[in-house]
This record gives sequence, structure tokens and C-alpha cells, in this order.
Amino acid sequence: MQAVWALVRKDLAVWIRSPAVMAVTILPPLVLMLVLALQSVSVTSVPVALVDQDPGGQAATALLHAAEAFDGFRPQVLTPEAALQAFARLQVAAVLTIPAGFSANLAAGRQPTLQWQVRNYATDSTNDLRRALPDVVTAFLQSGAAGKNPIGVSIAEQDVHPHDASLVSFEMIGMLALLLLQAGLINAGLAAVKEWETGSVKELLISPASPLNIIAGKVIAGVLAADITGVVLTAVTVVTGLLPAPGAAQAGIALLAMTLLATFGAGAGVALAAALRTNERMNSVSINVSLYLFFLSGGVIALAYMPAWLRLVARIIPNTYAADAFRQSLLYGSTAGTATDLLWLAVAAAAGLVVGVPALRRGLAH
Repeated sequence: MQAVWALVRKDLAVWIRSPAVMAVTILPPLVLMLVLALQSVSVTSVPVALVDQDPGGQAATALLHAAEAFDGFRPQVLTPEAALQAFARLQVAAVLTIPAGFSANLAAGRQPTLQWQVRNYATDSTNDLRRALPDVVTAFLQSGAAGKNPIGVSIAEQDVHPHDASLVSFEMIGMLALLLLQAGLINAGLAAVKEWETGSVKELLISPASPLNIIAGKVIAGVLAADITGVVLTAVTVVTGLLPAPGAAQAGIALLAMTLLATFGAGAGVALAAALRTNERMNSVSINVSLYLFFLSGGVIALAYMPAWLRLVARIIPNTYAADAFRQSLLYGSTAGTATDLLWLAVAAAAGLVVGVPALRRGLAH
């Protein structure tokens, strides 16, 4: 064991002094996260003009407040002229107009018409806006400001999780799984490749350390480097408020899931290192493998929303179970279903080692 830990310390020291390796590990997920964050902002921060042509009306005021409180777009209360001008200049994506006499018509039992002018330049964003208005109207009706609910239907929502999660927080979990897999692949793989590129593999083979000790040192160093990266990223997301602070049990589950996913990545990484043996090829293949597995596991999309064939593929990819364990423990503060996730991650970690250890051992023998 002494030889193993000596190799682990050496590889971790090299990793800490190698900003290029850290950049290769961290930058691709961070760039993808930035793109997804900008996309989420474009969805939830769409500017919408609100025009109240029934000032002083109780129902109109309540509807205006419901629209201002809605978090699916960014409301701006404007005059009719300013709203039309903003719409023409592409400064707002839609205009909601509360007509004159809105409150009086509701009180008299008549059905007023809301004017909803939408810029339908892209189906996805347009449908988001079309779905937003019924939500606003529902909140308005539930406030009681319209008197008796004219629809005659109430909604009793039963949520699966104790609180909602923002789109950025939900996507961050997928990025965490991608980062850990990529960190395991790259750090363990590059640590092995470096021995061939520098010629130090010969010195290792004539040292007292056995080939299994050498391989164990590479794998453990890769796992520890990935765990450190994952813990630091998680701490940053908690400090910035993207994720809530986890309890002790949830933190333990998340750390175990990180370690198992990193072990799978490290096993696959040393297998790739034995086959590729150059820094450039190892970097490019590791990044591509990580991204393919990331997208095939659903990436930042909930598994239930994916096509049937992709759900089948996702079930054999470790990222799927790691992301679910992270979401349950870090995002929702729950442990539901994490035992199954950890079991499949343990199977994946064992499979990674079964493939990686013999591959690197054969590589060292030649």
C-alpha cells in the first residue's frame, strides 16, 4: 500500500501543478453550462408589456398584480402607445392588454376579452408565452378578485418534491455528472499516458511497485482528483444559491455517487490510455466520450420526457443514475430512489475497473 499511496501523491501533485489538465477537465462542461444558462435566461426573462386600460378597477388591478408576480416572463407595465412602440422595436415579445371596463364586465357577469399580442417568431418560445397567460389567469381567478370562479373548476396540485427547482439548478446537476465523468477519464488517463510520453514507465516497471500497484495508484489518483473537482463545484453552487445546502445524509449520498462515477471514469480512462498513449489523442477522445455519454443519458432533460429509444439507451449509461442521485440528494434534499442509483453506479464502477485494469496491465507488459 505504501507504493500505491506514493504514486497517488505523485499524480495528485502533478495534477495540482498542471493548469492545462484542469482547464481540459473543467472548461468543456463550464462552456456548455454557460450556453444552457443563457438559454434558460432567454426562456424565463422574456420581456412582456402589460397595459391596463381599466385603471382603478378591482379585478383589473388584481390581474395586473398576478401578471407582475408571474415568474415565467419579465413584465413591464407600459402605456398603450409605449407598448405598441416597444413591440414594434422588438423590445418586448408580447403585449397583454386589460381592456377598459374589464372589472365592470366581470362584476355584471359578462365575459371580457383579454388582448394577447404575441410575436410568434419561434415555436418553442411562442408556446411558452401561450402557456403563460392561462397560468396568469388561473392565479387571478384563484385570488377571488373575479368573484365566483366562472370556470367552475379548481385545481389541487400535488407536487412530487417539496420545492421547485430553477432551470439553471436542474441543468447544473447534469453538468456535475458530466464534469465528474470527464475528470475521472482525463485525470487517470493522462496520468498513465504521461508515463509513456516521458519514458518514466520504464522506471516504474523496474521499481519495487508491482504493475497492480501502479494501476491502483493511477485509478485512485484519478478518482480523488475528480472528487475534489466535484466537491469544489458543489460548494460553489451552494454558496451562490444555485443549490440548497444538503443535510449530512444527502451529502454522503452525493459524495458516494461522485466517487462511483469517477471510478467508472478512471477505469475507462486507463483503458483508453493503454490504447492511445498520447496526450492529444487522450484529451480529444476523453472529451468526446464524455459528451456522447452526457447527451445519450439525456443531458439536462428529465428522463421521462425523452423518446422511448433514448430512455432505453440512457438506462445503461452511468451518468443517468449519477444525475438522479445528485438531483434527489442535492437539489430536492431527498434520499428517494438513491439506493437503486448507487447500486447501478457500483456495477458501472466495477465494470470500468474490470475493463481498465487488465487493459493497462497489458499495456505495461508491452
